[in-house]
Amino acid sequence: MKIEALRILTDENISPRIVYFLRQKGIDVLDVKEKGWHGSPDKNLLNIAFGEKRFILTHDSDFGMLSINEGNPCYGIIYLRLRNLKADHVNRVLEKFLSIDKEISPGLLFVLEDGRVRIREIAT
Repeated sequence: MKIEALRILTDENISPRIVYFLRQKGIDVLDVKEKGWHGSPDKNLLNIAFGEKRFILTHDSDFGMLSINEGNPCYGIIYLRLRNLKADHVNRVLEKFLSIDKEISPGLLFVLEDGRVRIREIAT
C-alpha cells in the first residue's frame, strides 16, 4: 500500500497533537484515548489493530516483543524510538517518514530513530 493509505491505531502514549497532525495528513487514525481504551493490555490492542488492518504507532517497545518474541498476530508497528518525545519533534520525524516513496506492507516493524528508519519483518 502507498503511505497515504496507511491506517494507524495510536497507543495511549501518543499525544493528541500527533493524532491531529496525522489526520491533517490524511491518515486514518484510531486513537486509544478517544475510544476510552486506557490501560488496555497491549495484546488486546494488537488484536484490534490486526483485525482492523492498522499499524500501531507507539513509544512502547513491548508491542514488538509481543509480536516477534511471542508470535502474537500483528498487522504492523511504527515504533518511535526517539530521545525527544515532544509532539513537535515527533511530528517532524513522522513528516519525513510519510514522505518516503516506498510501499508499506503488512507485517513490518518500522523503528523511527533520530536520523534513521530501520525496518524489520514480523510474523503476521
